[in-house]
Amino acid sequence: MLYSVKEGFAGLFRARLSTMVTISIITLSLLVNGVFLIFTINSKKVVDSIQDRIELEVFIDNSYDVVKTDQLRERIFSIQGIKNIKYISKDQAAEIFRQQFDQDIFEILNENPLPSSFQISLLREYRTSTYAESIIEKLKALDGVDDVVFRQDILVTFEKYMNIAYIVIMSVGGLLLLGSIFLVSNTIKLTILARLELINIMKLVGATKSLIRRPFVVEGLFQGIIGSSLAILILYGILKIVNIEVNNLIIINDEIYLILMVLGVFLGLSGSFLAIQRFIKY
Repeated sequence: MLYSVKEGFAGLFRARLSTMVTISIITLSLLVNGVFLIFTINSKKVVDSIQDRIELEVFIDNSYDVVKTDQLRERIFSIQGIKNIKYISKDQAAEIFRQQFDQDIFEILNENPLPSSFQISLLREYRTSTYAESIIEKLKALDGVDDVVFRQDILVTFEKYMNIAYIVIMSVGGLLLLGSIFLVSNTIKLTILARLELINIMKLVGATKSLIRRPFVVEGLFQGIIGSSLAILILYGILKIVNIEVNNLIIINDEIYLILMVLGVFLGLSGSFLAIQRFIKY
């Protein structure tokens, strides 16, 4: 095993330029994927925050008394996806109007035409445009519901651009990961070709398949570890600076660094195995 480690480490210097390029690409691809992971975690926080504030407002028929209003509340609660219902009376609606517009509705119209309503919040898994639209249709079908107000356009637009951002970052990250695997494979290939004569001699003297292949696996492993270590250090430094400048702007999950290290090892091993399978026939 010591021989494999020694030869694998020495292999890093046999094709220095290719090794440097490979490690750089691994570092870059892991940085992009690290940014994607951080973006996903933090955007989910933002999405949850926005969705927590999204409510449906159900306006109640003016002819409904207390008993009918309570019965309507029960029917609404029976709809799947409803988390909470808050009743807003006509007087409370008038007070909300006064706070928002700094005017008294009675001074303007000499009466209160504002209807009573229910403010409805949804369970988290139902706070999407598709689920919300389905719930709105069920609400509108209930007797005693005059109208349902929901700023669905905001949610639809937000979901659309978030999905586009996810797709772009995942595509770039995926392409860089694939590029890293092939670059590691190419670097290992150069090392194999440089040592082809020695490999053939080892075969003739009866060296086992694993003994011949292990140094190249170790070389790929070293490249992955070095690349992931650099990516982790750079990412950690960037996040540290950003959070110093704007306190706790970004949520950092330490598991991200472990994921990047595992990805780096995967890239290195995948590239080396690919090269071994193609260029070392035993």
